[in-house]
Amino acid sequence: MKKKIGIIGGGVIGVSIAHFLTQYPEAEVTLFEKNTIGSGTTAKSAGTHCLIDDSVAHEFWDVRLFGFNFYTGLEKMAPGSAGFEKTGTLTVAPYKDYETYVMKAVSLTLASGYQAEYWHDPAKILKVIPDINVDGLLGAGWCPDDGFFDATMISNTLAKLAREKGAQIHIGTKVEGVTMSGGKVTGLDTSKGHFDFDLVVDASGPWARYTARQVGLELPIWHTKAEVFILEPSEKLAYPFPVLKYPRFYARKDKDCVFICKAHLTMDLNDPMHAGIWDPDALPMTGGTDAYFWEFLTEELMQHYPRLLDSSIVNEWVGYRAEPPDFLPILGESSVPGYLLAVGAGGNGVIEAPTIGRDLAQYIMTGDTSWYLERLPFSRFEKTDAKA
Repeated sequence: MKKKIGIIGGGVIGVSIAHFLTQYPEAEVTLFEKNTIGSGTTAKSAGTHCLIDDSVAHEFWDVRLFGFNFYTGLEKMAPGSAGFEKTGTLTVAPYKDYETYVMKAVSLTLASGYQAEYWHDPAKILKVIPDINVDGLLGAGWCPDDGFFDATMISNTLAKLAREKGAQIHIGTKVEGVTMSGGKVTGLDTSKGHFDFDLVVDASGPWARYTARQVGLELPIWHTKAEVFILEPSEKLAYPFPVLKYPRFYARKDKDCVFICKAHLTMDLNDPMHAGIWDPDALPMTGGTDAYFWEFLTEELMQHYPRLLDSSIVNEWVGYRAEPPDFLPILGESSVPGYLLAVGAGGNGVIEAPTIGRDLAQYIMTGDTSWYLERLPFSRFEKTDAKA
């Protein structure tokens, strides 16, 4: 008998779930996206899925590795399908705890069959980026196999693969309500009519707090701001620009420009400038950044990479990340029967999407729970106050 599954959200996590579900012949998958596939926060992602950085703790190393292998595997099957640019990653260590983290990342990368080195010699660091300030640095990790992906391209590739396996994907379709019977979710009311389901997966990203309220759930999720500047140096950089990671910000190439953003783990959920509960539908496509963000970056660049201060701002935008208090996603069963969660990935949606998709699909279709789902359930917040 077919199991009818509805998915809310066509970002990188929603389409990953759809893709992995379609590997099971008994799954009947329908996904709803109110705009276009890979739009919203996914479209504003940096796509920096690197083997050596601090975005995902080493506890979740296999999540990082599976995602990286999955996306590069897509590229091998169909070049361009994940938009991979192999630039390498330079992760700079200005203090001891961070150095320890980076050195372990290098070891894990090597053990996984990729290239990586840790350098104490400033001359080696300057060979990658000659303009950065190496004064006071303890060292840096370098992985030439790293790079960044195009999250919207990934999303559309996975949506295409899911469609080819029989998934129904409705774009321009807003979920307007969730129907229930006997306390269990039974279907979705949408702008294109009603659909019956055996269960529904909420993968609506920064919309999740609003979406879940339709079944009486108050999710412990706040929005933090992913504020981005695209900088064009006054003189073109005379070297290939890698993914550059510092503890408080990161950067990557954007054609001949530099994409630069504040690291999401630096956000303070108690600071109303950093975090709140805002309306993602009110986000402009460009602009909307705060003055404090440029001030923050100016201080960071002055200290670490003053060359970039001699740049023009050619574009800027802000997206919202969905962050639980522990900055880890909420996965699996909710307290409402038939309503599953795949939310709260924050700035790590691209990294975590393949594992979330694989493990949720397995749970939905077989009942088997992975260690990852067991580690990150909704129930871990049941004793906390999730009110705004």
